Amino acid sequence: MKNFTLFLLLLVMFTSCSSDDINDIDFTYELMPVSLVDIPDTLTYGEDSFITLSYLRPSTCHAFAGFNLIENEHEIKLSILNTVIQNGSNCEDLENVTASEMFEFHVEREDYYIFKIYEGLDQEGNEVYLTKEVMIQL
Repeated sequence: MKNFTLFLLLLVMFTSCSSDDINDIDFTYELMPVSLVDIPDTLTYGEDSFITLSYLRPSTCHAFAGFNLIENEHEIKLSILNTVIQNGSNCEDLENVTASEMFEFHVEREDYYIFKIYEGLDQEGNEVYLTKEVMIQL
């Protein structure tokens, strides 16, 4: 629900500007490889926990758009989603600029979760994930 709300907010921001050339903006979404993740070793049942994900921001045309979350019983695939302006003439490449985002996660299971954090693509184009099993305290 938070991702949907964030998406609507971004949509309103892009469409409510008074600039005449706002209709010329062309953007896409891109999954960003996570370079550093801070996940607790244990989580507490019924509480909210925070997971910090860091990634290299490639250009000024890349902006945080939310999280891509796929839940399947014990497994949670988590990645960062960026909006990328395609025709931005004012875009500048960035070198070694790390951005960090905090993901709020509500613990609903009583046993464990397996987090899979998106790290990018391998040489064959397959998705690569950092996998961490986290136990739940009652």
